[in-house]
Amino acid sequence: MSLNNNHPEEGFNIKEFILLTFRYKYLYLLSIVVFLLLGYTYNKFVPTVYQVNSVIGPVEDRRTTFLESSRQFSVLGSQSQTSNLENDMNSLSSFSLVSKTIKDLGLEISYYEQPVRFANKKSLGFINKPLQTYGNNKYIVNIDKSHSQAINTRYYIEILDESRFRLSVYDDGAKLYNYLDNKVTSRGNRIEFDSICTFNETITTPYFKFSVNLNKDLYKGTQASKTKAHFFEFNHLDVISRRYLRKLAIAPVNIRSTLININFKGENLDLTVDFLNNYLQTYLNDNLSKKNNVAFNTINFIDAQISDISDSLVKSESELRNFKASNQVTDLSYQGQQALTQITAVDNEISSLNVQEKYYNYILDYFDQNQDITGLSPPSSANVIDPIMNSMILELLELNAERSAILSSKAEKSLFLGQIENNIRLQKQSIVENVKNNLNALNLKINELNYRRNKLSREISRLPKTELNMVSMQRQFNITDAMYTFLLQKRSEAAISMASNYPDYEILEPARLVTSSVISPKTTINYLLSLFIGFIIPSIFTLLKVFFSQKVSSVRDIERVIHQPILNLIYTNYHNTENVNTEFPNSSLAESFRNLRTNIFLKFKSKPLKVILVTSALPQDGKSFIAFNLATAIAAVGHKTIIIDCDLRKPTLHMKLKKDNPFGISNFMNKEVTAQEIIFDSGIKNLSYIPAGPTLPNAAELIEAGKLDSLITHVQNDFNYVIIDSTPTGLVSDAVALMNYASHILMVCRNNHTIKNVFFDVLNFFKANRIDNFDIVYNDLDKKKSTYGGYDTYYHNNPKRKK
Repeated sequence: MSLNNNHPEEGFNIKEFILLTFRYKYLYLLSIVVFLLLGYTYNKFVPTVYQVNSVIGPVEDRRTTFLESSRQFSVLGSQSQTSNLENDMNSLSSFSLVSKTIKDLGLEISYYEQPVRFANKKSLGFINKPLQTYGNNKYIVNIDKSHSQAINTRYYIEILDESRFRLSVYDDGAKLYNYLDNKVTSRGNRIEFDSICTFNETITTPYFKFSVNLNKDLYKGTQASKTKAHFFEFNHLDVISRRYLRKLAIAPVNIRSTLININFKGENLDLTVDFLNNYLQTYLNDNLSKKNNVAFNTINFIDAQISDISDSLVKSESELRNFKASNQVTDLSYQGQQALTQITAVDNEISSLNVQEKYYNYILDYFDQNQDITGLSPPSSANVIDPIMNSMILELLELNAERSAILSSKAEKSLFLGQIENNIRLQKQSIVENVKNNLNALNLKINELNYRRNKLSREISRLPKTELNMVSMQRQFNITDAMYTFLLQKRSEAAISMASNYPDYEILEPARLVTSSVISPKTTINYLLSLFIGFIIPSIFTLLKVFFSQKVSSVRDIERVIHQPILNLIYTNYHNTENVNTEFPNSSLAESFRNLRTNIFLKFKSKPLKVILVTSALPQDGKSFIAFNLATAIAAVGHKTIIIDCDLRKPTLHMKLKKDNPFGISNFMNKEVTAQEIIFDSGIKNLSYIPAGPTLPNAAELIEAGKLDSLITHVQNDFNYVIIDSTPTGLVSDAVALMNYASHILMVCRNNHTIKNVFFDVLNFFKANRIDNFDIVYNDLDKKKSTYGGYDTYYHNNPKRKK
């Protein structure tokens, strides 16, 4: 017989596991019922969480040729129209947009309702969690944002009639929050307020200030509000914005698509739909506002210039008209006309250069006075023809737009933010250097033009006095009128450009009630999960119990070590007797002993055994019980059998036979009696026995000295089978000495009693001493828990005690 010293575990045996579950079937049943009840409770009381989605996509440019041409000469025509999908998704995850949407929908005030029995009670998780209401509230709260308000505090309202209501507020640690400053002003305030108030009347305390308006269209009388308690809470804008931002999920429809899918989840379906739709509309409006910002700044710049020029134009026109009327002059002479044309051309060129100079000074002043460069206008807005400067300004605006997108995204920091800010700083330095160089070049050119104008002025001065004055007035009027006309044209172009702008995206599929889905609770999944947990918890318990058990609890514990089947199973003795073969011959227990006898006969039919030693690892394993009943079973088929009680430490054979123990083996080893004198008749046909006799302190030494050699030889000659009931092998050495006489050894292992380590140590002892003539008998197996449990009464319907 091969043994495994390391006791390796074999693979998972599903059949053994199923049998193990049946052993604890009531534990499994209780666990499954409990967890199914928990699943039912969770599905019933947890608030339903809905998810809605919307899809936005890039807008296709369908503008007319006129608008396209207008855009080409506008300041926005040079900006890139391609959008970066990742940047756009980051822009959609904007804290500021969420905050603005919350303000637009009035969500800084949350309205709730819950059963009256849970009102003013501490939360018990999801069981008494209040439900948020939206759009169908019987009352509306108007807060004074200049006054600090107690946030996260429940304000209970009980409507008494159409003019009065009861307001109850209790909080031991309220925080006061100022909406305008967006900060908490104090903490740990104790509030106790319970009063009858009037609708539309401002309620003022040091902790809150607001009024309540009754929605008469939804109010249906006081009876409707008696089953549910209504209350509202003021929210910290940043906290609720962060909470709503976490509920947003933004992702492309697929990898190659430019469409963006936006999901939002919430416990109130109407609120969830309205928030997502308003949020996307806010995003589109903000996107359009950013695109219109450059055109808007251009219009403001031109308006400032027109305001200065319009007064000069009116004044010069009036002076010219009055001069012509008083001097009765209608037109200039040919010489005067030529001089006026030439000097007007020079003046126009000087005016154009002055505009460029003003723009360059505007850039320097803007950088000195403003940190935010969003409102900076490019050169084309002032009719400054400078492609290099125009490109540099537009690149700076693009860098600033990227920086704004990163700052408005969910991430507080980005790896690229520092790089972008450094690029902005370097770009500003390059622009300033370029502006200063351009100003120096402009000054040189203006000086040259001033020289030409002075020369032409001297030529004009030689004209007649009247014509000279008229030329001067006409020149001033022409310059002012041309500048005024040019600015009006540019303003119209900027206005057309702004009117033709559109957002980069459009809503292709808005959020709808009918397309919403329930994401929690998943009723079916929760029940399946409850069923799974209800099964897995007792499974873990039973497996851990078996794993950490110190006792042999199954036949497989033995077979996985000896690598062969055990010799026989002995069922549990429910009879109040040791001699089951004689007194209960029709019982399944007696049948198991007959099976043991048959297995021994079949296994050793070629060479029948003479001496069978029965031992165990520990006391109380049932070795004496098995030795006695095996002997009676062999004797029952006509074989002359003798059983020897060699358990000289704690003999029990004489008690099983209900005999005395005056002398026996111990007396024989002391040579006080002969072998024939200690052989007694058991009263059972073909069965004799030898009792142990008085206990000896040196039994092992006497056996080792061969004191039983003659006795064993004697009984072998007189009997067909000799059954030796020895001491436990794991405790004393008597059994080891007796193994020298045994033809075969039966090692008894008792279910749920034999300690694994001790039993395996005995088996290892056998291997170390090359003792391989042994088999295992598994004792005390409950027949009902065995493989044949259902057939217990098939052959043994009415076992009767033999008389």
